Amino acid sequence: MNIKHAGNQEEKRELDQLLWEVLWKPLGFPRDVRKHFNLDSPRIELVAVDEKSMVGGLVAYYISDSEVEIRHIAVKSDTQNKTVGKRLIGSLKSLLAGKSVTKISVYARSTSEGFYGRCGFKPVGEKFKHKLFAEHGIDIQPMHLDL
Repeated sequence: MNIKHAGNQEEKRELDQLLWEVLWKPLGFPRDVRKHFNLDSPRIELVAVDEKSMVGGLVAYYISDSEVEIRHIAVKSDTQNKTVGKRLIGSLKSLLAGKSVTKISVYARSTSEGFYGRCGFKPVGEKFKHKLFAEHGIDIQPMHLDL
C-alpha cells in the first residue's frame, strides 16, 4: 500500500466519493454534506492506494502555523483494522515533521474516539453534541496530539 498526496482532480474526486460512502452516506446525509465541513485555509489531502484502488483517505486543514486539524479520515470497510488509518496519520505526522506545526487536533466522533486514542491523541475538554450527529447518538470529543 502506498500513501501519497491526492495529486490530481480524479484522485480528489475519488477521495470525496470515499469520504461520502464511509462517513456520511450510512447516516443518510446528502451527497454534498462535505461542503459544510470545509475550512477556508490550506489543506492536506492524503490517500492510501493498494495495487487496485483507493482504500483510505485523510483531509486535514492548517488552523494556524502551529496547528493542523484532521477534518476527515475514512477507510473502506473491507480494509478497516488493517493499519490503513494509522498509516495515514503516520504519514501526516511525517509530512509535518520539521515544520512549525506542534499539534494535530481532531473533533472525534464517539464512534472513532478509540481509534484516535490508539494513535496517541488525548481528549481535551468535554464531549459535546453536534446537530448533524446528535440524532444518530454520536457525541463529539475534541482531541489533540502533540508533535
